[in-house]
Amino acid sequence: MHPLKNTAAVRQHNMATLLQLIESRGPISRAELSRISGLSQPTVSGAMEGILKSRLVRAIGAGDSTGGRRPELLAYNAEAGFVVGVDLGGTNLKLGLTDLAGKILHRVDEPTPRENAAEGSVTRAIFAAVERLVKESGIMKKDIIGIGIGAPGVTDPDTGLVALAPAVGWNKTPVKRLLSERFGLPCHVDNDVNAAALAEMTFGSGPRLGNFVFLAIGTGIGAGVVIDGKLHRGRNHAAGEVGYLVIDHTWNPGSVTDFGCLESMAAAPAILRKGVSVLRAPEHNTDPVTVEAVFDLARRGDDAAVKVVEEVAGYLGIALANLAVVLDPEAIILGGGVSQAGDLLVELVKRKLKQVSPIVPQVYVSSLGADAGMLGAAALAIDAAKERLLNAI
Repeated sequence: MHPLKNTAAVRQHNMATLLQLIESRGPISRAELSRISGLSQPTVSGAMEGILKSRLVRAIGAGDSTGGRRPELLAYNAEAGFVVGVDLGGTNLKLGLTDLAGKILHRVDEPTPRENAAEGSVTRAIFAAVERLVKESGIMKKDIIGIGIGAPGVTDPDTGLVALAPAVGWNKTPVKRLLSERFGLPCHVDNDVNAAALAEMTFGSGPRLGNFVFLAIGTGIGAGVVIDGKLHRGRNHAAGEVGYLVIDHTWNPGSVTDFGCLESMAAAPAILRKGVSVLRAPEHNTDPVTVEAVFDLARRGDDAAVKVVEEVAGYLGIALANLAVVLDPEAIILGGGVSQAGDLLVELVKRKLKQVSPIVPQVYVSSLGADAGMLGAAALAIDAAKERLLNAI
């Protein structure tokens, strides 16, 4: 490498290291940054000149003196810009406008257009929802510096091409290009469950875990696999497509691009299909007929509803066992709409897991709740924006 290029790379690395420390430990002084990072004080001061120009850090006043001059304290500036996070699900479209710390300032939730609706309807719905979000937020358009989107299918994060997303009728859809052209902003696209796993790493319990699986259970089922602190994507960006796990040897799909075996037996549509007769029984006749209603009946001890939940939990427990023996993760974190059933589902899944697997990781529901996908999409844009702002110095 050319010496000048090498020097620039080292400086960029130093700035990124110091920014991460300021974000996680600030307010903090230059002397403390030098001590923690191991970088010399002149190196820290030189790097800080660039970081301050990026507006990602600001001086907030003097700290307490330890005998000499009071040190200047530095803090992360989460309002150096704002991003839009789009969580595209088969049932719901969730958007959040956040600052650079992932604080949700405004949100928009809408139903996702049906997959068999007019071609392009999902894309148009995203365009309209982003425009509505920005307008309602009161944030100036010039202050929005990126868009992130999590898509429910096989996604190439480099090209932004969604190769396969049956839940929304997408096939080889150039999502990154479409959004970037429409809004004139950098756009970053990833699989929705990978995005949720990124949110768990950034805002949830992920920082204390080196290896975990984020399992999202909603209209479909997918996993974000984190190994040694990094997302594992696979050769074709299809790692974690666990909805296609075959947990019944009699499974014979009409097409391999349709919903997979596991999600056909344990995702929200399957729960609803199994629970309709229960909810429509004369003693209940529940309206509306929803997955939540099935779980509510099961909590109240209805035998038929409990049987439905136990069957679904059994399938999920087998899936978790397969993940456990292949990956040996520290934890499997449950997310997605179905996971909001909470302990009722989790305890049954854990029971089945212990019955069939010698390897039993921690299993719990994500603390991020239904916002995991949206926050992960925002994190895609935040990470890229921080790198872009630092590299521009």
